[in-house]
Amino acid sequence: MFPEQLKGLVNILRICLIIAILAGLAAGALTFTKVQEIIVTTRADRDMWKGKDEKEVADHNKTKKTLKDTQATLATTQKNLEQTKGELASAKTEVAGLTKDKTDLTAKLEKTTADRDEAQQKLERWRGLPEPDQIRQVIADLEKTRKAEQALIGENKLLAAKVIQWQDRWDGFFHGDQDVPLPVGLRGKIVAVDPKFNFVVINIGENQGAKQRGVMMVDKDGKLLGKVRITSVTKDECVANILPDWTRGEIMEGDEVLY
Repeated sequence: MFPEQLKGLVNILRICLIIAILAGLAAGALTFTKVQEIIVTTRADRDMWKGKDEKEVADHNKTKKTLKDTQATLATTQKNLEQTKGELASAKTEVAGLTKDKTDLTAKLEKTTADRDEAQQKLERWRGLPEPDQIRQVIADLEKTRKAEQALIGENKLLAAKVIQWQDRWDGFFHGDQDVPLPVGLRGKIVAVDPKFNFVVINIGENQGAKQRGVMMVDKDGKLLGKVRITSVTKDECVANILPDWTRGEIMEGDEVLY
């Protein structure tokens, strides 16, 4: 029995060995198939990356060439720009010179035109002048007119003084010594003084708010010189009597009056 059992065991071992060999062969075949697939895939990936590298190298070379061409174009453009700037500066200088010349010529033309007009006016005046005898007669007539004017001015002053006196008497009779209120802040200046008849002319009138019987102070540099009472008023001027009781100094043309 023992040899038969041993023989059966050997057969079993053989079968197991054959199964193991077959399994190994199957595994090897499977592994070879997978390895072959990996090799094929790797070759395809290699070819793909090789193509990409070659394309990138070609693109890089193309970019380098484009960059070189661009740099050359930029250098040319910069050169042209510098040349244009120089030409522009020259043009500006030339325009400035032409503008100055135009201004000078315009000024000279205006002066020449003014001189011409003045000369023509003088010529016309000379042409219109009378003969020497006529000129002497005109001068004599002017002198007579001037004297007559001075006489009229003197008479007007006397008449004005009398009018002021009568006006003052009239106002005193009807209004007494009552002062008429004036607008607050009313100011003016004395434009004429008559020390003989003791009155002044002030450059304010009805348009500024001056009224008859209004009393105003006379001021000079903050110092009170006296007071005046308005006796007659026109649109832009008035006449006022100097009040003797309030006189503190000499009242002159240019002194301020205020209320």
